[in-house]
Amino acid sequence: MRPADEVPLDDVQRDKLALMGHMASSIAHELSNPLATIVASAQAILSLWPAPMGRRDASFAPPELSPQGVPIRQLREDLELILAEARRAGDIVHGLLASARNHPPETRLCWAADVVRRAVALSRHHCKLHNITLQAPFFDPEEGYPLWTRFRGDANQLQQVLLNLIMNAQQAITTCRGFGTIRLTLAPDGPDRIVIGVEDDGPGVPEELREAIFRPYFTTKPTGEGTGLGLSISQGLVRAQGGDITVAARTEGGAVFRIVLPSLAAQERQVPVTDGAPPAAVAALPAAAPAGQDLGAGRRVLLVDDEPGIRRSVSRFLQRQGFQVAEVACAQAALDVLRGETFDAIVSDLRMPGLSGEEFFAILSRELPGMARRVIFTSGDLLRGETQAFLQQSGCPSLEKPYELAELVQLLETLTAPAPARRASA
Repeated sequence: MRPADEVPLDDVQRDKLALMGHMASSIAHELSNPLATIVASAQAILSLWPAPMGRRDASFAPPELSPQGVPIRQLREDLELILAEARRAGDIVHGLLASARNHPPETRLCWAADVVRRAVALSRHHCKLHNITLQAPFFDPEEGYPLWTRFRGDANQLQQVLLNLIMNAQQAITTCRGFGTIRLTLAPDGPDRIVIGVEDDGPGVPEELREAIFRPYFTTKPTGEGTGLGLSISQGLVRAQGGDITVAARTEGGAVFRIVLPSLAAQERQVPVTDGAPPAAVAALPAAAPAGQDLGAGRRVLLVDDEPGIRRSVSRFLQRQGFQVAEVACAQAALDVLRGETFDAIVSDLRMPGLSGEEFFAILSRELPGMARRVIFTSGDLLRGETQAFLQQSGCPSLEKPYELAELVQLLETLTAPAPARRASA
């Protein structure tokens, strides 16, 4: 006979969870486009300042005050705040998409520091609403992540595990006294292991239940408030990546969950690493071109996106960097243009009305195979299984909206590097 506290997840609940996941995915996808416009517009404006995106341009000295008497420095700070908050919203959107996806674990180069950063961005507001302070180590993607946080696994599934642990801790604290602290930690355990900790000052987990809580359908929550699947699934996801998850009591009271993962150093002894790059890749980007240097060198770029705001902001930025940019709002219009003109690169959205990015690429590969090798795809949802399969098969580089304009420039430079030589020899 099943114990009373082991509550099965019935078909109705499964259907509701599936529907909620689909809705979250749809909402997150729709939000990615306006966020991409905000991020691109803010970066485009900041690129005009004396020190945009790491650049020092002594030849341009803006006035100290705006026509309304506001210090220019404050305007730049306001823009930087807009950009930072839009990036944070982007992290939340990506987190929603990752949580809504239910796909088998993938094996790629990941950074535990980035996983922690995204999980914190997605959870912070929820914890704040429940009078809970969420503490975590600060990692700035623009400064680069510590090398010891690298591992091979599925970052999206690890993020789901962290979100589940944070939500469990929040519920335990709220039930106990209504306020408290959750602390995330990240540290190496020798050269071969990475340890992520989720600590809380709630009631803790009794010793006699520390193994049982990982069993399917076991829950200590009242009927209707828990499925008993969260920790069981979390343990399965972590073990599928070669790690483990355990729980212990904190000396000060409360619980501490520890996720232990094999580091890249340990995994390299068995599986050679041939792919992957730091998430967000911003840390490895070069600074913008110095004043007077024609970064784009007149190279022609065709920008394909059904969002007018994205086209305008990205186009203006690239033009200021020395690129020649043509804009179209759909894949069919892009094909019409490409049949009569030549471009050094194509930057195309994947999800557009009419022809999709995949259909656009298929036609391009048949009619203009040379141009098909010069495509950069963008999308607000790169986590979809079919999208990942397409990108892997096509070999095209991709950017997830909202993306960094400096990263786009870097991809364009890489993709079009031989172009000047071809023109010079013509």
